[in-house]
Amino acid sequence: MNLGTLIEGLQVRVVRGDPTSVRVCDLTEDSRTAVPGSLFVARRGLRADGRVFIEGAIECGACCVLTDDESVELPPRTDVCLLVTEDVQGVSARLAERFYAEPSSKLVLVGVTGTNGKTTVAHLTHQLLNQAGVRTGLIGTVEVDDGREVAPASMTTPPAIELSRTLAQIVEHRGKAAVMEVSSHALDQGRVSALAFDIAVFTNLSGDHLDYHHTMDAYAGAKQRLFAMLPEEGAGIVNADDPASAKMVGGRRVTCSGAGSGDWGVEVGAGSLEGTHLSIRGPGVRLEATVPLFGAHNAMNTLEAVAAASETLRRLGRSDESIEADLRDAMARLRPPAGRMERVSTNADAPIVFVDFAHTDDALDKALSSVRPLVPAGRDLWVVVGCGGDKDQSKRPRMGRVACTHATRCVFTSDNPRTEPPGEIIRAMLQGVPVSARSGVMVHPDRARAIREAINGAAPGDVIVIAGRGHETEQEVAAPEGGVRRIPLDDRVVAREALRERRLRAQALAGETA
Repeated sequence: MNLGTLIEGLQVRVVRGDPTSVRVCDLTEDSRTAVPGSLFVARRGLRADGRVFIEGAIECGACCVLTDDESVELPPRTDVCLLVTEDVQGVSARLAERFYAEPSSKLVLVGVTGTNGKTTVAHLTHQLLNQAGVRTGLIGTVEVDDGREVAPASMTTPPAIELSRTLAQIVEHRGKAAVMEVSSHALDQGRVSALAFDIAVFTNLSGDHLDYHHTMDAYAGAKQRLFAMLPEEGAGIVNADDPASAKMVGGRRVTCSGAGSGDWGVEVGAGSLEGTHLSIRGPGVRLEATVPLFGAHNAMNTLEAVAAASETLRRLGRSDESIEADLRDAMARLRPPAGRMERVSTNADAPIVFVDFAHTDDALDKALSSVRPLVPAGRDLWVVVGCGGDKDQSKRPRMGRVACTHATRCVFTSDNPRTEPPGEIIRAMLQGVPVSARSGVMVHPDRARAIREAINGAAPGDVIVIAGRGHETEQEVAAPEGGVRRIPLDDRVVAREALRERRLRAQALAGETA
């Protein structure tokens, strides 16, 4: 694409070179991936400064550099164009949409934001639409589905260039819709500022990421930007039971409530450790199904997913009768996303074990309170939990307090400690534990050992929730040389191995007794 055409009308100054004579064949923020014809975005991030890598990008063939620093020096004897803007993130997002032929405008694009529940709502919406016959892409914390291939995700909301590239792949693969999780960081940093959202979903707001946003008002303000991006005909689907939903204004407001007062409502019926029966009503829709999820928070997650799927299907021309029939069939086949109250034990195991991503006090409270009523009488609810290092420290005592409020047996351990000593993080968690509950708390900084201790110590019928890391397969720990390194650690794998070993010991003991 001609560089002059690509930057036309944007707030960009040409400091060096003739953009009309330059052809761009790629956009990148990573100098290592630059190729001949690349436009390299030299953006200053939280951990690295892209200006440092300009020379490396040019050595790889970059034909143009976009930066916010007019004084950067390019290598001599090069014909590389230098573009300068005060808003590198916003301009690069706009460039990406242009370069990839405005893919977000060719899809019904659903954005999901909130502190907790983004992954569950996004995955359920993705499942409902695909099962209703609409090829739908997914961009989220767990995985990315471009309509042809599914790959593990590296972050909740990728950088702008990667977002537009993925949306273009969804269009190329004949996708009609896409669902994406939209983090507060991405909204604050402008990663999604050029996308054409049709539907925005707000799940809830509770304390998290205050190390970045500093105040709850700023945190809520970042979430609200998604709704401000909606066109007049867009749909803003909100959890009306959360007070922060009043701030999520933009497009046509669609309310979801478990209290019966919203445009969409849900009634929670009988539940077991296999799932929960839900009755859902909305405009032109009445549905009933048992879904493999627990608690009022997941009833709301399911309700919002159904509302988002229904809005999407209407935009694609489906009738009310067709939507109701499609969603009824699709709900019966819903599955929770990986690492979201994912059951890892089998019917042959004595304790019942779940792995969950809950890593805030609010999420942990909801996860444990949803399981607590289902624990058999006379049995214990266990929780294995830690807190992340180099992140919001204010929630650590709250996490400890919530764990002991619901669980009779707590194992405090490492989460992703990063550069912080695990012992210090655990001590902060212990500050939230009442003295009367200290006897029910064990401490094992080694997470794999903590999981094994819980599984080996649990009695038949006990329920164990391993919280904090969910689907993650690597743990971030301090590197000897400084910084952070990743080591293999999947809570689900560790738990399954421990359960298998427990079964083998029980079988061996039964053989000896016989």
